[in-house]
Amino acid sequence: MFAGMVRRLIALAAVTLLSAPLALSPAGGQAPRARAETWRDPTAHRVRFVTVAPDVRLHTLDFGGTGPTVLFLAGLGNTAHAWDNFAPRFTDRYRVIAITRRGFGESSHPDDGYDLDTLVTDIRAVLDTLAIDRVTLVGHSIAAEELTRFAVTFPNRVSKLVYLDGAYDRPAMLESVDSTFTEPVDIPSMPQPTARDTATPAAYVAFVHRTRGVDIPEADIRARLRYDGSDETATLAYQSVGSAAEAPRWEEINAPALAVYSVVDSVDQAEPWVRADRARRGNQQAFLDKIGPIYASSREKFRRDVKRGSVLEIRGGHHWVFLSHAERVARAMRDFLEDRR
Repeated sequence: MFAGMVRRLIALAAVTLLSAPLALSPAGGQAPRARAETWRDPTAHRVRFVTVAPDVRLHTLDFGGTGPTVLFLAGLGNTAHAWDNFAPRFTDRYRVIAITRRGFGESSHPDDGYDLDTLVTDIRAVLDTLAIDRVTLVGHSIAAEELTRFAVTFPNRVSKLVYLDGAYDRPAMLESVDSTFTEPVDIPSMPQPTARDTATPAAYVAFVHRTRGVDIPEADIRARLRYDGSDETATLAYQSVGSAAEAPRWEEINAPALAVYSVVDSVDQAEPWVRADRARRGNQQAFLDKIGPIYASSREKFRRDVKRGSVLEIRGGHHWVFLSHAERVARAMRDFLEDRR
């Protein structure tokens, strides 16, 4: 059972392995009621819906800016709003756009189209509609699968690639997990919110921030509650995209690529809900000690296989490393985008 759980976490791109998907089932199985309060998204961006297939529209956010286009893709289950606190850092020199993939948030929720071929075709359709010829793609977590496939399939449309805690060979890692974790390990489960935590959307947002340890943009959390429900892990889109991992074709990438990794070596670097479980601290550290080399091996594979690749490892970074270490990640990205490395 434990090995199966670890396999699922890797497949769903919870890269720290002591993290969990944001989706939580509130007490009583009911999502917070949006009508209980009035809230306005404070981030400056323009909303546009782009038709990518019959009856399929993708929610996009244009953060503004002029210059070369930088397109942000969120992690599994997240929306374009995941970038509300980070993407505006680049509008001084770039045109900045973010997409919510099909099946999530305000984008259409069709019954199919969650394979990698369709997802990257969706990205191309957005670029075509917006008259964007070439783009730098920035992807968090599971979006790494789309970045790699897009770069291999449409190389002339890609200027550069930036992977944020996602550039891993997941199939190879799953094999290593199967051989490494043959016995169950007693590690904590993510806490469930109380009735008070789910009384209003604001209370739920506070719960997520408190337990995860980073301020995931509020608009992202609210959009997921409103459109996907409190347990989006049960949706077809979530399960399909999460299982779409493939052996990365990194050796076929011609564009320059930067991979930023969050590396967790100690329980002290884990998320607050993990650190709070003092009784299982030793088990958690043993777990990290075993899983660490599996991740390290995959990072080395990226270094070896990507011809024009570079790597930044941030020790103690959160899976949402562009929030936990925003300044450092932004600086590394600027140096990469402007060839100042």
